[in-house]
Amino acid sequence: MSRSQPTETDAETESVSETQSFTGQGLPRVEDHRILTGEAEYIHDVTPENCLHMALVRSMHAHAEIVDIDTSEAEDHPGCELVLTAEDLKADYHPMPTGVGRIEIGATGEAVELPEWSLADEKVRFVGEPVVLVVAADRYAAEDVADLVNVEYDTLDAVADGMSAREDEVVVHESIGTNVVDHEHIEFGDPETAFEDADHVVSGEYSWGRISGVPLETAGVVATYDADSDSFDIDCNIQLHTLVDDTIYETLGYDADDVRVNVPPDVGGSYGTKIAIHRYCCLAAMASQQLDRPIKFVEDRIENLQGGDMHCSEREYEIRMAVDDDGTMRGLDVWFVDDFGAFPRYPINQVLKPLSVVTNSYEIDDVSYEYDLVLSNKTSQTAYRGFGVDPHIYALEMIVDEAAREIGIDPTEFRRRNLITPDQMPYTLPSKNLYDSGDYPATLDRIQEIIDDERDGGLLDPEVVEAKREEGKYRGVQSSVIIEPGVSGSDWTDRQRSNREALENRSREEVDELPEHLRAELREDGTVRAYLATDSSGQGHQTLVSQLLADELAILPSEIEVDYLDSVDAPTEYGSAASRMAVMLSGATVGVAERLIENAEELAADHWDVSSDDVRYRDGAVERLDSDDSFSLADLADIDADRDERLTRVSYNYDHPATEHEEFDDALRQKFPVYPTAAFGANAPIVEVDVKTGEVDILKFYTVRDCGTMLNPMIVEGQAHGGIAQGVGAALLEEFGYEDDGQPQAITLFDYLLPSIENVPEIEMEHTVTPSPYTETGAKGVGEGGMIDAPASIATSINAALEPLGIDEPADRIPVAPDHLLKKVRDADQ
Repeated sequence: MSRSQPTETDAETESVSETQSFTGQGLPRVEDHRILTGEAEYIHDVTPENCLHMALVRSMHAHAEIVDIDTSEAEDHPGCELVLTAEDLKADYHPMPTGVGRIEIGATGEAVELPEWSLADEKVRFVGEPVVLVVAADRYAAEDVADLVNVEYDTLDAVADGMSAREDEVVVHESIGTNVVDHEHIEFGDPETAFEDADHVVSGEYSWGRISGVPLETAGVVATYDADSDSFDIDCNIQLHTLVDDTIYETLGYDADDVRVNVPPDVGGSYGTKIAIHRYCCLAAMASQQLDRPIKFVEDRIENLQGGDMHCSEREYEIRMAVDDDGTMRGLDVWFVDDFGAFPRYPINQVLKPLSVVTNSYEIDDVSYEYDLVLSNKTSQTAYRGFGVDPHIYALEMIVDEAAREIGIDPTEFRRRNLITPDQMPYTLPSKNLYDSGDYPATLDRIQEIIDDERDGGLLDPEVVEAKREEGKYRGVQSSVIIEPGVSGSDWTDRQRSNREALENRSREEVDELPEHLRAELREDGTVRAYLATDSSGQGHQTLVSQLLADELAILPSEIEVDYLDSVDAPTEYGSAASRMAVMLSGATVGVAERLIENAEELAADHWDVSSDDVRYRDGAVERLDSDDSFSLADLADIDADRDERLTRVSYNYDHPATEHEEFDDALRQKFPVYPTAAFGANAPIVEVDVKTGEVDILKFYTVRDCGTMLNPMIVEGQAHGGIAQGVGAALLEEFGYEDDGQPQAITLFDYLLPSIENVPEIEMEHTVTPSPYTETGAKGVGEGGMIDAPASIATSINAALEPLGIDEPADRIPVAPDHLLKKVRDADQ
């Protein structure tokens, strides 16, 4: 089964021969026409005939024993179709796979499972945890039925602070006896000697608060059980549907082929957060099986914010840098506590991904990296754009500024002296990942030129800056450097569940990576249909494939239609995450085109009864070299129609780039994060801080970026602008705060503040192009940039703006809220 959406363009008037290449051009996204005209269909629009609706009774307590659940009044409601509790699930279904890591016991690690049922079993562990499922004819009636369920609780003390959770005074899961569910201390080089021999050791403490993607479209699912085939069809907006479908079919107790997970071509955002909506998929499927009716559930906004299992990393950092008097960075020591919430899921991997950029753009050979992962009585984290790299880059850029001040060197010059240089590329990090290509010093020099221009009659003109200070408004900027790791593999993501000592002797042949799958076929009218195995969250996959395939086949993008495969028809693959798809899709597209051309030539040669050497594919047709005969693509489709094995239907699996290059062998063997592309750049947001109100205004955001070959510059710019907007929200506005008793403080959009046109500044963006030597087209990842780097850049600029007041690192927490800055200003005045 596939999900078809035509790839239409309105402005393709030139022939293929009149243009050199569609790739590299800013062609409008083919997805946008149906979205802007209202023709796109989202899960929220899907309501099958005879469909019933699900609602959930959720916990109002952060930590409590479930004493009794009385469903009698709910079941008596005339609109009630079904009521289920955890006890009802246990007869036929299974706990959800948690992907739990390890608990350190002494010097060895012991893997411990934390069973989590789709509905709370005997105890609730966070506000918003689903306790009871109800079904009625519509959502309004279902909500009425849910209100009639009476749950009696015996409340318990809660722990809502990651640092306090380490003390184990309140244990979230008694079965394991501790809240610290993983710990690792990794050393690269000789950090101990580096810190002993350095002229200076600079320390800093930084906080990164909980934020999230808050997509326009909340989680949604429509599940249909077919009793005749004993199988499920599940339409939903889950992300990575071929990778995480096991969280659904294993919970239901079925084989993968019996649970068809289908994601529509258009999803209203995810940013990683919808990877963990399997709970809703499972519950709707269970209810459908019980009633033999389609069941629909759409998360409302409060459910999404309060208990949607979609928060990002929440970290407390202690970081040290060893520095010499001449400005040489000698060593780095990173320690942090990451607060998972009630159940550990994908954040287990988020603590390791920063190893792929552990020293950012700087040459530092000796590194210590240590973390504690803890549980608390909050909704669980999930993947979020940046996947743990954003807080790491923030903490690292903060300590760089602090070290520069300590030794009396201009922070920009300090950065410049330690940047990795072009002649060192490809550069191997201490953590074994590689940076593929780039000129980091030139990028920093360019951003400095832009800043210098603003000091001559612009926003940073000394007279303007001084006049603003008289009004209590302090302007400043500090350039910072960025790396966006791209094209994650999957093999490293279970490092915590591996015997770490055994990894030292692991064979390279044991590494098993997931390729990118693509299919294509010639249709009878001579057009081409391609089939993606990866769902999209708005990145423009259909546009990229149509551009690339058009170039490879020498036809127009309008002659290519791109569809999607569901979880049964598609193989398991990593999917749309980790700045991966531009590289993987371009590689798969080139491969499938080469295979289709080869088969087209074989088909024509066979029909003419000549050798394949006597034919040639050119400009969308196969020509016979010894005559004027030729076959169009439509001719070839017609010739192939009666064959048992169709040559005009092909597929291709593009392998992860790192598996083809021995430079990555050390990282692959030891299961360290492998990201074979490194997009890079430098930012310089000019900020203005009102010391009377604590408010921060970003006057202009300058950025110079390099993502290798730009397959579609318009998509690149859109991804970067969107990422920077998210970064502005993270830096200044967004936070899921909690009371000491675990009650969430932000469960509406009145409390959880998102950036708007009032907050997102004018963005001035320049691009350089340094192709990657490791990818098919030279492209690098671009999907997580902006969110990865904007918070760090805004924070360092705030510090620079308030430096005349002598405030010690005013932006030492994210978000940098007005009350926090006001306290810093008041403390400096005392």
